[in-house]
Amino acid sequence: MSKKFNITGTCIPEHHFMADISGKIDSILQLIFDGDYLTINRPRQYGKTTVFYLLEKRLQKNDAYLPINISLEGIDTPTYDNHQIFIATVLELLAQQPAI
Repeated sequence: MSKKFNITGTCIPEHHFMADISGKIDSILQLIFDGDYLTINRPRQYGKTTVFYLLEKRLQKNDAYLPINISLEGIDTPTYDNHQIFIATVLELLAQQPAI
């Protein structure tokens, strides 16, 4: 299969032309392995989704980690204001994930 340009969504290295970000992924993984906190905060179209996709793929190969992919985007402000409701909502999102 030939590669193509992708301008929306996750870039998959095997399918899309993209910059080599393996060094960036290695740096982020080292932070994770060291137990450090990190944030990924960039504007639209900077590859955040692709970074998370590649991190998940790499972490799945390590038996010490269980990457879980959920989005908190749909949670409304009142839910964030009540910690009991917030935790219940996050647990519901986790329960909706496919079995591993």
